[in-house]
Amino acid sequence: MAEIKSALEIALERAAALGSGEDDSKREAQEKGQALARQSLGGDLAPTDMAEQLAGLPTASTGAAARALLEALEQGREGALPGLEAICPPGPAREACQGLTQAQARREQTRLEVEAELAKEMAGELAAKGIGGNAIRPNPLAHPEYEARRGAAMAGAEAELKAAGERLVIAMGCG
Repeated sequence: MAEIKSALEIALERAAALGSGEDDSKREAQEKGQALARQSLGGDLAPTDMAEQLAGLPTASTGAAARALLEALEQGREGALPGLEAICPPGPAREACQGLTQAQARREQTRLEVEAELAKEMAGELAAKGIGGNAIRPNPLAHPEYEARRGAAMAGAEAELKAAGERLVIAMGCG
């Protein structure tokens, strides 16, 4: 009985080792996708080159790259949207990517509207104090209420962008 038990234990250990090997390969694929996304965001790798390299890798790599690019997009980093557009395959994923692009455009428009409104208020305050002329350039980012008003105005746009990103990941088959 002791021999059977040790053989069973050996078999279970081997099965566990094989299972962890799959986890390791998936983790390595995810790390490769994240690395390619970072290179693209850093300007070291063109979005099209990133897409070509991801094409030969497992789906986990593409999913990790997409998530890294979505996180960068939410943070407002340049290059995230072109990277996402480059890795989107045709079909439902491309349509989801177009929805993401539209959500990003609405988000940017909302931000610009808040900044224009604050700049107008600042210019009015300066004019009320008798300060005017062409040299005046109000800086809405320096407005004491900028963060609060921007956050309030952008809440809906940020939620829409996040939802569009999730739809994209699902449409790409990486969700």
